[in-house]
Amino acid sequence: MRHQEFLAGVATRGGFAETDDARRAADAVLATLAEHLPGDDRTALVEALPNLLEVESDVDRANGGGGTPTEAGLVDEVARRSGWAPERARYALTAVIGQLGAEDADLGERIGRVVPADLRGVGPTLPPDAASEGAQGRPQPVDADELDRELQRLPEWSGDVSGIERTVELPPERLDLVLERLRRAESELGARLRIVDRTPTSLTVRARTESMQVVAEIDLELAARFDEIVGAIGAGG
Repeated sequence: MRHQEFLAGVATRGGFAETDDARRAADAVLATLAEHLPGDDRTALVEALPNLLEVESDVDRANGGGGTPTEAGLVDEVARRSGWAPERARYALTAVIGQLGAEDADLGERIGRVVPADLRGVGPTLPPDAASEGAQGRPQPVDADELDRELQRLPEWSGDVSGIERTVELPPERLDLVLERLRRAESELGARLRIVDRTPTSLTVRARTESMQVVAEIDLELAARFDEIVGAIGAGG
């Protein structure tokens, strides 16, 4: 697990535009989890984390064994540690827990034995301050025929009007760069790709407007921008 890669994943999953916010989320959530994990599982967490994350979050100093927490209890703890409102704290929880599971499957299973199911999803986490499709006006959904035509110019993508996906495989440092440039594109367009899966060498993303659960024109534009980013970085640009 690499420090910057982990924070980049948290930022993307949680919709955090600033690295400091991703770090703040990681510190609060990791410290909270460490208080509730049994001894062996807490040790596994400490061993899996990069040294800097371990030190910043103080997970090695946690007492642990705090019992099985409720969803509301975890949210309240993260809110207290981070200073964020409960809604934003919940986004932080799902983002960090999702990234931990993507980085280390065994660790994800250990955390899953303690954390309520609703906090373990890897789906979209768009906090109130994340880029919004509203910045571009009301999204315009595309119909099936239009999507079929668009997929001809986006051959790496597949799916239907409920969402299209693409998987990219690149070395870890190039995936970091893809995510960095993707966040800029998302900010410019006022839309966001959903991170469906992330491993050290692969990334699967989904394009759709979550508020309507359909593919809109802006999603196709962002998918095209994603292709451009991957093409440039994959070619060494």
